[in-house]
Amino acid sequence: MISLPLFKRNMLYTAKIGIIFIAILIMYTTMIIYMFDPAMAEMLTQYQEMMPGIMAAVGMTGSTGTLLAFINTYLYGFIMLVIPMVFEIILINKFVMKYVDNGSMACLLSTPNTRVKIIITQLTSLILSVALLITLITGIGLLSCAIMFPGDLDIGRYLQLNLSAFLLHMLISSIGFLAACFFDESKGFFAVGAGLPILFYLIQMISNAGEKFKDLKYCTIFTLFPGDKIVEGISGVLSLNVTMAVMAAVLFILGVIRFKQKDLFI
Repeated sequence: MISLPLFKRNMLYTAKIGIIFIAILIMYTTMIIYMFDPAMAEMLTQYQEMMPGIMAAVGMTGSTGTLLAFINTYLYGFIMLVIPMVFEIILINKFVMKYVDNGSMACLLSTPNTRVKIIITQLTSLILSVALLITLITGIGLLSCAIMFPGDLDIGRYLQLNLSAFLLHMLISSIGFLAACFFDESKGFFAVGAGLPILFYLIQMISNAGEKFKDLKYCTIFTLFPGDKIVEGISGVLSLNVTMAVMAAVLFILGVIRFKQKDLFI
């Protein structure tokens, strides 16, 4: 149901730009895990006390008593949310929007491939690329914890944390994918497909900044990420994961339907 030549081309592109994002995430992941050392952790606690508004805005406040809690606070409050999001926006622009915007989609569709086959190939490439990124960083995190703090990491909950992060990024990707399938020009895609997830994160930052704005958290998809619930071992993780998965699936399907129906000037 996919075009193998196109899929291979997509994955080669993913490998090229993925190296940059992987390197960045490996650096931050290993550095933050290393900082679980009591002396370094105390320094971060002091930063929270000196700059509470800034640290709260970027999600770097919360429990840090365990290695998992520390990772959730300092890695999954900002780094593992924003950097993969940029990666996804670049991929969606390359896999879908660029072909439509410059008219080269007509060349793809002049081959013995249907619209559905082409767009499913691009969607598969996107999902697999994001899955590979999250899986690799998860592995790096496990390895780093095993080397630096053997036995301190709750592996089961750490894997849950990364599964939830993956589902959140599927939801973010689905917004961009639907926008790329809907608009005929890149400006529309960047305004909605990239702009809306960024806006959601900015709203999340504002809601984290103080009690006055806390209700804004209900206006952003980032509230669905159950990092704190996983760390604390409380209920609600499954329902939030299912919500993210269902929303992403619906938006992906709508994107495929829209692409199938849209006028591509061919």
